Amino acid sequence: MRKVGLYAFLLILCCAVTAGAAEPVKIGVVLPFTGPVASDGGRTFNGIQLAVSEINAKGGVTIGGKKSLIEIVKEDSTCNPRLSVAATEKLMTRDKVSSVIGDFCSTSTLADAEVAKRSGVSLITPISIAPSITQQGNIWVFRTADSSDMMARAFVDYAVKTLGIKRWAFLARNDDYGRGSVESMSPLIKKAGGSVTAVEYHPQGATDYYTLLTKIRSTKPDGIALIANSAEHSVAVNQMAELGMTKDVKLLDPTSAYFNPDFLRLTGKNSDGMAGPTRYVDVINTPQNKKFVKEYNAAHKENPDKFAQSGYETVHILAQAVERANGTTPKAVRDALTKTKYNGLQGREYHFDATNQLVIDEYIVQVKDGVYSILGKVSGEAVTGK
Repeated sequence: MRKVGLYAFLLILCCAVTAGAAEPVKIGVVLPFTGPVASDGGRTFNGIQLAVSEINAKGGVTIGGKKSLIEIVKEDSTCNPRLSVAATEKLMTRDKVSSVIGDFCSTSTLADAEVAKRSGVSLITPISIAPSITQQGNIWVFRTADSSDMMARAFVDYAVKTLGIKRWAFLARNDDYGRGSVESMSPLIKKAGGSVTAVEYHPQGATDYYTLLTKIRSTKPDGIALIANSAEHSVAVNQMAELGMTKDVKLLDPTSAYFNPDFLRLTGKNSDGMAGPTRYVDVINTPQNKKFVKEYNAAHKENPDKFAQSGYETVHILAQAVERANGTTPKAVRDALTKTKYNGLQGREYHFDATNQLVIDEYIVQVKDGVYSILGKVSGEAVTGK
């Protein structure tokens, strides 16, 4: 009888502890952890992990007066739309997450958007820049990154009138990201008084750009706008240097894909002078950013780039939405996201516009010897028209 009594006591105690423990806030993450952009996806996840660690170290998010820890459930998309859709479907229906952060590549995010609509769970992309992502009227899709339209509005006029890039050529990946970016910028270039001399598209994972570069050089551009990923266009830039093109033509990073440690290591001095718009560089002089850079550097022995920044800020924005929703019901979290007022690393208050696009500033930056300098800034209201 004494043994039975002890067992019963332990069972009651166990149940009491379990009942008193708050359920974790489950957040899904779909990013490329393998494949051609695994390094960029990894830095995005580094930012996510840093934010989760900060929040959980303080006890988690507050729901109903209790603290709940954030639990990340991650899936690898490889930036393949088919795999990304399967991963998103799993997280939203089987894992019952409150929301999903992802994906990286615009083509995958556009495919995932249909899953979000069908499942009634928020999809928040921290990276994808195709304008159409937030222009299709899908109330379940949010973007905490800038779009290619926003970057184009910030950069094109400055590049034409201040940097003297009158004649533009494009070297872009042949996908939603590449085509959408070229389509966003081309009319703005003409409006600013410039012209487009060449547009050359290449397949994902291309490694030989000599033929395309020779075609571009024959049109005598002032600048070459590069639109792909670090692995692809680090090769293209080094091949440009072999051909002597980097001496005569300015490198342009109009979608800020290359302001990251990997690209600068792979290209070295070949990328000196590269200019473009970006929502984030590590030299932004705000107290919030200085703290973030210090903590990220301590954890990863390098300064953060915009991928790490977006992962980090997306988690904080989402955590605040869960607290406003006072729960993890997907619809309540979605509604709370629309009321976001987050004091971000830029030193300004972020909010989502009517299309669920985050309104953030753009910086015009240039790189030399692996160091960034900020040439100017354009307000988020100006680049979104809000």
